[in-house]
Amino acid sequence: MGTIFFRQRSRPWRWAGYALAFVSIAGALAYAGLRALGWWVDFSDEPFKADALVVLAGGYSRPFHGADLFKQGLAPEVWLCRPKAPPAEDLIRKAGLPFPREEDVNRDILLKAGVPAAKVRFYGREVMSTADEALSFASEFDARGKKVLIVTSRFHARRAKMIFRRHLEGAEVRVTATGYEPMPARWWRDKFMAQFVVLEALKTLYYLLGGRFLGATRVA
Repeated sequence: MGTIFFRQRSRPWRWAGYALAFVSIAGALAYAGLRALGWWVDFSDEPFKADALVVLAGGYSRPFHGADLFKQGLAPEVWLCRPKAPPAEDLIRKAGLPFPREEDVNRDILLKAGVPAAKVRFYGREVMSTADEALSFASEFDARGKKVLIVTSRFHARRAKMIFRRHLEGAEVRVTATGYEPMPARWWRDKFMAQFVVLEALKTLYYLLGGRFLGATRVA
């Protein structure tokens, strides 16, 4: 009777073991995938002495790092783009409330950090994306045969390099990441970094598939 009782329950226990093994393997693969994604987006070139230093929009820690590099003598001037403001910011300004534009804040950070006003240059208008930044900069700076140093965040640096190298033909491009934004190894436990990394992966895929967000006067 004991043997029959055991046999009647052996199959359910076997399926429970299969399910447990499947969950364990899936969890291990998911963890490996998260680590691999973090490794891929966590990127930065070593900075070098360049003909132009370009601080990309999208993060206020970037101009702080750009100022550090400028004061090290790595470039004669710093370039900032004029990004397109989110709709909510336009509502604030239309309501008559003071709200500085991103490029103005970035410029003030550079000046506060010791970059002379005459060494700060602006490019583009209503810039909508990294591809738009690259195209706008290429239209205003003759980069052929020159060195260009790009400043951005670690999670954004690899895609930025991919895009700027494509659009700055004949130029040597390096992308260095700000040290003021740490990239934790377990990035998925940080709410903001998790958003950045996942969105960056989607943006990279979108770009590789031919997607571009560009201003009305620019084409890829």
